Amino acid sequence: MAQLYDVAVVGAGPAGSSTARVVAKEGFRTIVIDRRSSLGLPVQCGELIPTPSEARNLFPRSKRMPRAVHVPSRFVTNKTKLIRLVSPNGSVYEFSFNANIIDRAEYDPYLARQAQDAGAKFLIESTLKKRSANNNLLIKSGVSETEILSKLVVGADGANSVVARSLGQHFIHSDKDLSPSLQYVMSGADVDTSVVEMHFGGKIAPGGYAWCIPKEDGIANVGFGMRRSLARDATPLRAYLERFAFKTLSSSLKNAKISSRVAAIIPMGGPLRKTWTNNVLLVGDAAGHVMASNGGGIPTALCGGEIAGDVVSKHLEKGTPLSDYERIWKKEYGKELETALRVLRVADTVMPSDTITDICMKLAGVRFLEPLIRCRLPAPVDIASKTVVKVLSQFM
Repeated sequence: MAQLYDVAVVGAGPAGSSTARVVAKEGFRTIVIDRRSSLGLPVQCGELIPTPSEARNLFPRSKRMPRAVHVPSRFVTNKTKLIRLVSPNGSVYEFSFNANIIDRAEYDPYLARQAQDAGAKFLIESTLKKRSANNNLLIKSGVSETEILSKLVVGADGANSVVARSLGQHFIHSDKDLSPSLQYVMSGADVDTSVVEMHFGGKIAPGGYAWCIPKEDGIANVGFGMRRSLARDATPLRAYLERFAFKTLSSSLKNAKISSRVAAIIPMGGPLRKTWTNNVLLVGDAAGHVMASNGGGIPTALCGGEIAGDVVSKHLEKGTPLSDYERIWKKEYGKELETALRVLRVADTVMPSDTITDICMKLAGVRFLEPLIRCRLPAPVDIASKTVVKVLSQFM
């Protein structure tokens, strides 16, 4: 006989745990299902999150965002103050950006514990195998299978969301917009602990960028994300990262050792056109809530999870329509996500050529590059960007 719940959340990352905490706190029967044996591991991101004041600047229409991204100091391993953009020929463009570098291996379990303390049940080392139209879930845990029947399901299970796939083709991210990423956690790195570096170029990361994010005590996250659809050859992903870490950053990492390796898939095609049905919501990466111009997804996961939790609770309590979820997240950060996607589409026209990328970055300068990374594209910049692309594309 199926176990009965009000809400089943699939995925215990920041989006899923945030949703579960809000719903469980209201007294609804909540279960969170996650395939991992240890929540927070493996760490699948650069672990950078903007400070509350920076988040207020990034998402000026969201009153909830600065609170959502507040991270207790015990989970912060470093604070950075600058972003350094590096063009294919090595030109450097810097601007102020305050960020907390966090320990996701500790922070994610903390978010899960908050949900558990509120009353949510967690089912780990368990995989969603099938979801029916009425939210009958078939869960596999080891060699055993369990059936769960839930009034509502929240898909927080990443870019290749099983929940999203159960809803049909319109809820699945396009393969060309999925960005595989690889990252080394490296010890013995000689890097400036106040600076986050982002490197661009077809040899570095076609259709994406590579990063060096300082953590603490000579530890750095060194990785890259790319889109295979924009690569000119079939170079293995690991070769890109090896080239970046041991050639591009050779002076900083000459004595560094690889402590661990992680991989992830990042959806870079912007938010899905629809993120809800009559009994399902999609949050975080599953909903495409990633800033396409910089790859950041933790702030929108945390904020989106809270929005989803609020809407789900009100729906169960008094019939508030689930469509409110989409209305609210669009109001709070939808404009920034759409702008970030526009920035990426413009960049896609330029970035296949390192020569043109260099020229465009030089023409743009910090004055224009900074707002692009911040998911902003003022009208004059928009017009100028399109003009530059049109002119330079003649030389490609």
